[in-house]
Amino acid sequence: MSAEAQFAAVEVTREPAASRRWGTVDRAITWIGDRLNPILVKETRQALKSKQFAITFGLLLACGWVWSILGVAYSGPEIYYSARGPEMFFGYYLILTFPLLVIVPYGAFRSLAGEQEDRTYELLSITSLGPRQIIRGKLGSAVLQMMVYLSAISPCLAFTYMLRGIDFPTILFILAWTALVSLGLAVIGLLAGTVTSEKHWQVVLSVMMIAGLLLVFFMSWPIVAGALSNLNFAFTYSEFWQGNTALLTAYASFFVLIFYAAAAQITFASDNRTTRLRVTMVVQQLLYIGWVVWFWITEARGDDEFLYGSVSLLLAYWFLMGMFMTGESPELSPRVKRALPQSFLGRAFLTWFNPGPGTGYAFVLCNLLAAVLVLGAGLAVVEASGSGGLSLWRAGDAAQLLAFAALGIGYILLYLGLGLLAIRLLRRLTYVGLLLSLVVHPLLVLIGIFVPLVIYWMSDLRYMDYSLLHASNPFWSLVETADSMRLDGEMIMLLILVLGGAAIVAVLNLPGIARELRHVRVSKPKRVAAEDAQRAARKTSPKPQPTSPWDEATAD
Repeated sequence: MSAEAQFAAVEVTREPAASRRWGTVDRAITWIGDRLNPILVKETRQALKSKQFAITFGLLLACGWVWSILGVAYSGPEIYYSARGPEMFFGYYLILTFPLLVIVPYGAFRSLAGEQEDRTYELLSITSLGPRQIIRGKLGSAVLQMMVYLSAISPCLAFTYMLRGIDFPTILFILAWTALVSLGLAVIGLLAGTVTSEKHWQVVLSVMMIAGLLLVFFMSWPIVAGALSNLNFAFTYSEFWQGNTALLTAYASFFVLIFYAAAAQITFASDNRTTRLRVTMVVQQLLYIGWVVWFWITEARGDDEFLYGSVSLLLAYWFLMGMFMTGESPELSPRVKRALPQSFLGRAFLTWFNPGPGTGYAFVLCNLLAAVLVLGAGLAVVEASGSGGLSLWRAGDAAQLLAFAALGIGYILLYLGLGLLAIRLLRRLTYVGLLLSLVVHPLLVLIGIFVPLVIYWMSDLRYMDYSLLHASNPFWSLVETADSMRLDGEMIMLLILVLGGAAIVAVLNLPGIARELRHVRVSKPKRVAAEDAQRAARKTSPKPQPTSPWDEATAD
């Protein structure tokens, strides 16, 4: 056989082997693609084929190329022996953060808001995809776009490392937090896209979304500029890693909360939209209390302002969450009633996780009382063991802090209760949505602040610093309580007025809460039970049944 014939035979034998390998890879990719979220595939195809992505990606490459030439030319011969890495990195960072902090989150917002406007979401809702799958798919599309933008600018970032002055951990740290912020803004955009389907409100939300994203974009400049000069030293301190771990914990918990809120907004009306959110709120509170006690032991020893600030953040958080929960509908669908707890312990501890404004009001009260008790017990144990190193409890300041917390709880129960009563009254006259309920509570707080202030400015009381006239002003009263050196008669009277008013409002809300507590579990209709059994049977493979050849012979 000639050499040419041998070479041709070798090629013939090689070609099937190579085609088999590529066929295996193709089948594997096809198998993975078939099991991906269909929303992810659809959104990614639409995004990568759009003019917006092509223009943004082209501008990103062009700006990176232009900045590379201008930065090197501006540095001149000094680039060979001076540390120009931070300056070049900051320029590349500004180029990268615009698509990450503005384009990607706004694209996520428009992907869901556009379907709400065009009424195309109904086509998705009738498929087998659940609301969380839809949100995950759209969020995954935002992540893929983010990865494409990062991969385009990453060679330039590696170039800044070679210019000296910036180390690799600093680059990774800044990029990681930027990616997390971009992902968080994307899920916020998805939540904003589910708020309303009316076009005029969508226009307002679009303007607000663009303004907020641009604000975050410009705020990132001084933060990164300061980080570039300090991160080299901060990596060596344990406080730095403790603070970042706490921030990551807060980020993860709020990300889950917003994700579930976005999924709840697009689910069908008869579904349970509340329980997952309330469970997440309880987990957030436990994490928060744990970090407060930890920082009290390690970093904030003896700092009274740290405790007052921690309690204030907790009060603000539950007032905000209470605004959403008290705006829920008091009616429960049969679907939700079929999943209600029915045992005594279940009804005693889990009823507050059920949907409803009354249960939400009681849920806020229970969590605030539990938070103050747990936080106080934790700090008392720390002080008793001598780990706190502070005289807060020994000096008698515990009573002052307790009065501050009690006054804050009273204000929250007072204004949330008044808002709940106002919402119940408005529901008798017209439809009350979530947006209207979010307006009622702040309006009541503003009335409680400015009505006494107008009387204060128009009378001789304006020469006094503080009086019980401002008992309805939560901010001034709380600041005055925190700044007081002791609990005098005026502070005690303020506590009596606020807590008494909160108790009266809570009693007025008791009938509504009682009506929601009377909801009991209902049994499934036969049709629903049959459908659930069929669905469960499709998910599980049938058990093999023993057969006998004699049966077939008998049948013949």
